[in-house]
Amino acid sequence: MKDQAKPQTESEQIHELQTELEVQKNNELKNSLLNDRDKLKEEDTSKPNKFVKQAEATSCVPFGYSNDIQTIRLLDTEAFQVSCDSRFAGNGWTIIQRRIDGAVHFNRSWHEYRKGFGNLRAEFWLGLEKLHRITNYQPHELYIHMEDFRNQTRYARYSNFSIGTEQQSYELTLGEYAGTAGNSLIYHKNVKFFTQEHDNNLRCAAQAKSGWWFTNCYRW
Repeated sequence: MKDQAKPQTESEQIHELQTELEVQKNNELKNSLLNDRDKLKEEDTSKPNKFVKQAEATSCVPFGYSNDIQTIRLLDTEAFQVSCDSRFAGNGWTIIQRRIDGAVHFNRSWHEYRKGFGNLRAEFWLGLEKLHRITNYQPHELYIHMEDFRNQTRYARYSNFSIGTEQQSYELTLGEYAGTAGNSLIYHKNVKFFTQEHDNNLRCAAQAKSGWWFTNCYRW
């Protein structure tokens, strides 16, 4: 056995230094990845709902071309179901009222109009409080689709659609009109919502047997 020593050439020294640096970098990267993993585990344990809340939909838009019932949730409110539609004016629409054949009567109390009633798969009214929260959470427009018994259709579309708080009697705000149905809602702009027990002086809700943003009893 011999112990031998041999002086290293300059190129051998450079190669050895490069190898040591590479090993050091790999170890540092490995430690960094392990630290990041541990941090993510801690965050996931301490805040289990963080990513769930961020992923929850606040409108029908994230559901794409859906024509089904979906669940949405706005900030500081409980989640609730809505009926989404993409058949008439593109995707992402939330249906707030559907009337077909009169199977559901709309001669309801203020409380019922506030809460909502009917069947989301048939005739229904979504509810004034939900409508207020939806339209004030982010900008909305209103699309009205009408079809008669001869299958003739017309529509009205309004920009900047929202309603006020209950203290404001859910006052109606509307923007510009476009469509083929006529601009009849212009008469209801900036008008409060009425039901029979919260009616206007003309008693329009009682005459119409329905809640609405009444100004003139023959315009609704």
